[in-house]
Amino acid sequence: MPFPRAHYYVAAFLAVTILAFWPSYFSIFEKAPTAHHVHGVTATAWVLLLIWQSWSIRQRSFALHRWGGRMSFLLAPPFIAGGLLVTKMTAIKASPFTEMFAIRLSFADFVSVAAFALFYFLALRNRKYVELHSRFMLATIFPLLAPSIARIFTGYVPGVAIRAPEDLPNFGIALNISFVMAALIGVALIVNDARRKKPLTPFILATASALIMHVSYHTYGTTDHWRETVLGFAQYSDWTLAIAGLVIGAVLVFLGWTFPRKPAA
Repeated sequence: MPFPRAHYYVAAFLAVTILAFWPSYFSIFEKAPTAHHVHGVTATAWVLLLIWQSWSIRQRSFALHRWGGRMSFLLAPPFIAGGLLVTKMTAIKASPFTEMFAIRLSFADFVSVAAFALFYFLALRNRKYVELHSRFMLATIFPLLAPSIARIFTGYVPGVAIRAPEDLPNFGIALNISFVMAALIGVALIVNDARRKKPLTPFILATASALIMHVSYHTYGTTDHWRETVLGFAQYSDWTLAIAGLVIGAVLVFLGWTFPRKPAA
C-alpha cells in the first residue's frame, strides 16, 4: 500500500486544525453561524474519513474501506456547498478583516473548492489505480492546509499572533507563510514520489493549487473587477449556493463512479 502510516499524519493535521480553529469556531460552537457549521462539520468529517480510509486499508479491511468510500458520496457534496456558503459569508461580513483580506482572499477560496472537487473526482475515477487513487484522496487535504497553518500563527506564534485590532495586519503575514508552507509540503511530496518513481500528477496539481491561491491573492484578488464579481456572487441566496454545491458534488460523484478509468489491457 502506498502510504501505510498516512492515518497518523492526517490525524496530526486534524489536531492542528482543531487547535487552529479553537478560538474562532470550536470554542464557540453553539454561537457559530450556520455557514460555519456546514463548512466546519463537513471539513472535520472529511479529515476523519481520510483517517478511516487509510487505517482500514492498512488493516486490509477491504469491506470497511469500501464502506468509507461510499460514505464519501454523502459527504463530498455538502463539503462543496459549505465552501461556497462560507466564502459568501466572509465576503459580505462588515468588518475590517473583510476590507483588508476577505475580498482578495475569496478568489483563493473558490480555487480551494474547485481543487477539492477536482481531486475527489480524479480519486473516484482512478480507484482501480491504487497509487493514483490514494494520492488524489490525500490531495483533497491541500485546500485545508493554508487556512489551518495561518490560524496557528495568528493564534499562538509570538510576533504574528493577533491579540488586538491593531494586530490585524499580522494575518497577511501568516497567510503568506501558510501558502509557502503548503507549497513546500507539496514539493517535498513530489520529490519523494519522483525518487520512488511514483505518479507525480496528484501532488503536482495539489502544489499548483496552493501556488495559484497565493498568486491570485496578491494579483487578481486585489482588482476592482474581482471585487465586483465576488460581491455579485454574494447576492445569491444561501439556499441557491447550497443547492448548487450539492448538485456539483452529486454530479462529480456520479461521473467519477460511473466512468472509472479502465486498466490498460
